[in-house]
Amino acid sequence: MRFPSIIPIVATLILASVASTEDWPQFRGPTGTSVATTADIPASWELGQGIVWKLALPGQGWSQPITSGNLIFVTTAVSDQPLKPKGFITGVMDPRSRPGSKATAPSIDMQWNLHAIDQKTGKELWKQTVVTGKPKYPIHPSNSFATETPATNGKQVFVYFGATGTLACFDMEGKEQWKREFGAFPMTEGFGTGASLCYADGKVILQNCNEESSFITALDVESGSESWRVSRSAGSAWATPLLWKNSLRSEVISCGRGAVISLDPQLGKELWRVGNLDTSFSSSPTAFQDLLFFGNSAPGSSGPLYAVKAGAAGDITLKKGETKSTYVQWFKTGAGPGMPSPVVHDGLLYILGTGILNCYDIQSGERLYRERLPKAASFAACPLVLKDKLLLLDENGQAFVVQTGRQFKVLATHALPKETYWASPALGSQCLLIRGTDHLYCIR
Repeated sequence: MRFPSIIPIVATLILASVASTEDWPQFRGPTGTSVATTADIPASWELGQGIVWKLALPGQGWSQPITSGNLIFVTTAVSDQPLKPKGFITGVMDPRSRPGSKATAPSIDMQWNLHAIDQKTGKELWKQTVVTGKPKYPIHPSNSFATETPATNGKQVFVYFGATGTLACFDMEGKEQWKREFGAFPMTEGFGTGASLCYADGKVILQNCNEESSFITALDVESGSESWRVSRSAGSAWATPLLWKNSLRSEVISCGRGAVISLDPQLGKELWRVGNLDTSFSSSPTAFQDLLFFGNSAPGSSGPLYAVKAGAAGDITLKKGETKSTYVQWFKTGAGPGMPSPVVHDGLLYILGTGILNCYDIQSGERLYRERLPKAASFAACPLVLKDKLLLLDENGQAFVVQTGRQFKVLATHALPKETYWASPALGSQCLLIRGTDHLYCIR
């Protein structure tokens, strides 16, 4: 089978850019910011080997694959009924997604699984069924029952399924070490869950923002016991916590309904907060050195976008009419990201909207450009920075390679095999891993 021309282009790009990237251990990579800039990318690319293997994945799932050494970990939710997630348009048109539809959970038995895959060959090495049962709550037709990305510290792999509230730890051979049950909770309009795990210096961070009992908690990786737990106001959110290591300290950034809070990763003590946000969060925060960026765009929201300085303390909520303060570098409305999380490279912040790429100066907040990607479909996957390039993957499998910098320039536009692509790309050892509705692809 022949694959489209993205393969040689992206393959050579990846070979150049991941030479010193050993692992992609959690959602959006080692730092949780979707950036890999440690190796050179040539100005032109020659034909490569392309897709070296593809693996058919059972059931459904939007979790990003993660890597550790030669292992790839990915999660699935499997039943005897076909429940493949839909794209944006078909999902919105589905009667189950309409407000007031009173969608119910499917009355089916399901297995939630963790798979370990050999990076070189694409062969499954082992599979563990983490939990079985019937879903308690419905999901949006475009979501999945296995959307949360696992995390690993190289010795253990941590997996969480929001649909059941189960968090489990396995060793690298697939032996269960511990398991915790946090319960399943309803999400607004039956959208389902999606916040992934964050690993933070000997702790695994879990955020569960729902309509009943929202919280963020840190678990000791050896025992699974809770080190701390912080309650949040009820309200659904899908953002993954970020461990922000700035020049002053480490902070866990938690984005939820109405507020963003910073917590001490060891004690759970609140360091600062921004409140009065008229939005929840489907995108996750990002950071570059001593600046943190977060925001969101949703129907009825002002589309806030914040840049916060390191060292903030207390309530730093802006007063009405303010656009900056002692700890807020700048603030904008009508600029927040949708589902894909923002990325930063070389002093520039990139926000991916509905087929549109925005670029901002991180110091001033000045928008440098707002450009439409040619013939792009909707985007759910997070952008990926590879040296001085942006890799953007739309839901139809179109991959856009965009030059980073203050001027907009599309270097290449190509297509992957026909599937729906919502999972964010991941890096392995000299390879790119892309998950569609049906397969996991390894491009080398």
